[in-house]
Amino acid sequence: DTEVSNQITLVEDVLAKLGKTIYPLTDLLARPLPEGVDPLKLEIYLTDEDFQFALDMTRKEYNALPAWKQVNLKKTG
Repeated sequence: DTEVSNQITLVEDVLAKLGKTIYPLTDLLARPLPEGVDPLKLEIYLTDEDFQFALDMTRKEYNALPAWKQVNLKKTG
């Protein structure tokens, strides 16, 4: 029973990590990235405040930009 209980706990831990959707900017700048984070879409994991700080614009302003400008901003941001 103890082994089964430990396995359930491990599965819950993994699911909690994979289900996490918001990370501090410092976690996304560190390597390796948190498990389950898409390195090509780091901006989606930021809080609104960190997003504004990192890209110097709101999500609404960012989402209104053409894709090529979004890519360029992420490269320089």
